[in-house]
Order: sequence, then C-alpha cells, then structure tokens
Amino acid sequence: MAHLIMVPAWTVAPALLLGSLIVTGLPYGLPGVLVSFVTGAGLMMSSNMLQRGPVSLCLIGGLGFAAPSRKFTSTSAACLAAFLAWLCKGGKGDYKRRPKLRHFLDTWAGHFYQQAELRGHLDNIKKEKSCFGFHPHGCLAAGFTVNGCYNPTFRERAGKVNWLCDYNLRYKNPFFRMKCDAVSDDDVRIDAADKKTFVKLMERGENMSLTPGGFQEAVAQRHGKDCAVVLRRKGFIKYCLQYGYRIHPVYTFGESSTFYTFTGLRKLRMRISENNIPMVAFFGWPLFPLLPRPDTNLLTYVGAGIDVPHIPEPTTEDVNKWHGEYIKGLANLYNEYKAEAGYSNAELEIV
Repeated sequence: MAHLIMVPAWTVAPALLLGSLIVTGLPYGLPGVLVSFVTGAGLMMSSNMLQRGPVSLCLIGGLGFAAPSRKFTSTSAACLAAFLAWLCKGGKGDYKRRPKLRHFLDTWAGHFYQQAELRGHLDNIKKEKSCFGFHPHGCLAAGFTVNGCYNPTFRERAGKVNWLCDYNLRYKNPFFRMKCDAVSDDDVRIDAADKKTFVKLMERGENMSLTPGGFQEAVAQRHGKDCAVVLRRKGFIKYCLQYGYRIHPVYTFGESSTFYTFTGLRKLRMRISENNIPMVAFFGWPLFPLLPRPDTNLLTYVGAGIDVPHIPEPTTEDVNKWHGEYIKGLANLYNEYKAEAGYSNAELEIV
C-alpha cells in the first residue's frame, strides 16, 4: 500500500498528460499530435496564470473544440491537460501536511522488499552542514526514498534533512507535489535540487541529500549492473566547498535489481537526459509493472564523511580535486561493503 501511494504519485500525472495531449491532437493526425505536444510543453514551461491562461485557451479552443471529429473527446482531453498544468502551481503556498501519511510511509515502505536496511558509517554522521550523495538513482530512487527519506533511523542520525530532487518533478508534477508537501514536517522536507535552494539551505547550515547522477543514472541502469553517473557532476562539490560542508557518498546495493529496463540507444538517451528528460522505459513487479520487484534486498550504505575545506571562491582546480576525492570515497565505500551486501564479484562502473 505504501508503494501504491509513492509510485503513482510520480508516474500517473505524466502518463495522464501525455495521453491527454495525444487524444487532443489525434483528430488532426500526426501534425495535430505534434502541435498538441508543443502546446503542452508551453503549459509545463509557464510559471504563472498570465502565461498559462492563453496557452490553455489555445489548446482547448484551437485544437480541442475545433476538432473535425470526436470534438467532445478532444476537448475533454485538452481540458484535462490544462487542469494538470494548473495543478502544478495552482494556489499559493504548500499543500496541507498529512502527519499520518508520513508515519504510514515511515512504518511500511521498507516492508515491500525482501530486505531494506540502512547501514554503513552511521556513527560518522553529523546533524549539521552535511551533504549526502545517494547512488545509484535507479528508475524510482528506491534507496534514496525508502532507506533515506522514509527511514526513521536516518532521521535520528542526521537530524533535519532536506531531500532534493529535480525541480520539474518536485513542482511541476502535481500529484508528486501534493505527496511531497503532505509528508513534510519539521525534520524532513522534499525540495528542488536547484541553485536557489542549495544556496538557501547551505546559508542556514542545514543537512541535505540528493542523487548527483539524476535522470542520467536512471538511463544508465541495467538490471543487476552497478553504475554511478558522476564524472561530470561537480556542481554540488562546488557548493560544498563554498559553504564548508561535509560530504557523504551513499550507495544502495540492490537498486539495479528493482526494475528491468530498456537498454538500447543508451548514448542517445543519455544525451537527451542531460536536459532533465527521463528517457527511461522500465518493467518491475510482474503483478504491477510500475512497482519495483519485491524480491529485492535493498541495502543502503552511508560512507565516511569527507571534510572539504571552506573555500568561498573555489577554483576549477579546487573543485576537480575534491570531486576526485568524492569519487574515490564512493569507490571505496562500494568495495568495502559489496561482499557484506552479497555482491562479492560485482564491479562499480563510474561514468
């Protein structure tokens, strides 16, 4: 039940939006679908109702109501797309907090798997000015979510933690936004991994967790193969240097076994995903393919903290040096615990 709350919150709205855009433009054939997609992209890129209103009218009136056939279906689909876009930033402030939902997910999310545990250098964690880099992202970031965000043990060790994810996912996926707002409390907040948020949190000295590999790490996933996309991910290292943060590499064994994925056209999909577009097709539990496979041992290990110096204006050489230390720390963490996790002969691919 916990996963039936978490996973659809991420996947349903994009699926509904994609389907509604296709249905809206379908009466016009392929050109209509393409125009519908362009208009839909305009809806998602808009930041307020002054921008969103005219685009919605174009979609509903220009394509839906004016459809040469299936007018009611096309108009209804256009209205659904406009409504989903409005929900992205409809109203002011956050949605209502739901403490009971938070408690439910904390209690039961890990029970879905054969085993889900948080391990590693837990005694090395500090409750301020710490940054946790979770790898791998996987399809749905199960380790980051289940063993991190919804794990009371992590919260006990680290105190208040801000869990950072893609901006569009956090604020432009309406159901995901509702869920994130609902589970936030004084010790946990799910926010966007953008510059503005990084600076705001680091000026306060608050702990944060993120998946440095992002959607590219999701694209790189192959069932049963361990891969971390981090060679070109240096921005978080720069911020940690600027504000004197401790960095913990974190690795989840079993993340790559949660889903089977389409592995073709990897270079093309990796290039497209650089624009934060998740080019991933996955298949999980046969009884409900959107959910991860429950026969997985999901073991998350926190690495020893890397104390970087406080350098308000770090040079490229500074960033490269400490980025290299982070990669070394991640590799050491993987090799230190792979036998304990049941992956003695596995190798970590770092790209």
